[in-house]
Amino acid sequence: AHVKAHVERLVEVGRIAQQLADTGFDYTIAMDQALYTLYSANAVMFDMALAVMIVGAVMLLFLHSLRSSFFVLVALPSAMIPTFIAMYALGFSLNLMTLMALSLVVGILVDDSIVVLENIYRHLEMGKTKYSAALDGRNEIGFTAMAITLVDVVVFLPLALSGGLIGNILREFSLVVVISTLMSLVVAFTLTPLLASRWGKLEHL
Repeated sequence: AHVKAHVERLVEVGRIAQQLADTGFDYTIAMDQALYTLYSANAVMFDMALAVMIVGAVMLLFLHSLRSSFFVLVALPSAMIPTFIAMYALGFSLNLMTLMALSLVVGILVDDSIVVLENIYRHLEMGKTKYSAALDGRNEIGFTAMAITLVDVVVFLPLALSGGLIGNILREFSLVVVISTLMSLVVAFTLTPLLASRWGKLEHL
């Protein structure tokens, strides 16, 4: 579908050139990275799908729970969708740098949720109710999860503030990483404990 759309655009440009042929209009495509960018976007989507499956398998292996695997899998798109909204609001495009940033943060987005969820299940094993375990587990590990996230933020945020040519190149890359990482922290503090407090259950497969 992407290739078809690309060909249609080239045909449209050729049609315009024919209409303006009597004026001496002509054109030459110096560089066309549309297909490369589309292929890169498809590769990022594949990476996300692969990450979802691998993370689910790892969570199933360590927590022995299908429900916990589902909770973590929900956290990934929940953090990624607000990132795309922020990219749209800031006027970022799907280019090489933003796609590289999205590929990089696929593994980072579930870190906070995994840490919070594991601590919630520890409180469940202590005999607490689902609600109490979610609340106490989140509060107890909250500072640690925040520290994990802010480590990434303080590394990448200065790149967005740098000037010159390098700053222009790295600004979108670093801001996408920072925004997505902060969104993962929000999801770990809100959605993950909510899911655990409603549907969390100790399972031993």
